[in-house]
Amino acid sequence: MAPTPKSIKLAAGGNTLAVEWADGHVSRYPYQYLRSRCPCATCAGNARLPNAPVPGALPIFGVKPLAPARAELVGRYAVQIFWNDGHASGIYSFDYLRGLCPCDECAARTGK
Repeated sequence: MAPTPKSIKLAAGGNTLAVEWADGHVSRYPYQYLRSRCPCATCAGNARLPNAPVPGALPIFGVKPLAPARAELVGRYAVQIFWNDGHASGIYSFDYLRGLCPCDECAARTGK
């Protein structure tokens, strides 16, 4: 059965996106972690390291820290995140998001 979110919350804990899944699991994704794993064709083709800073993501004079400006559901299978750095072409399927879960439980199950 495909993973289904029960709720998706931006700014959960300040700099994370939180997803409560229908099976009760809760995933918390730091913004930098999600942005560096954007699944769009442009980002997927970049050889950027997983935790490398995203251009425009550093809170220097006059630049806001990386954060989603908003997010929208895409049908019943994904969420599109519109980042404050102007990037918005990444569509994160629920399968992909669940597979990205950085919690210890998921890391132990997938061996990551």
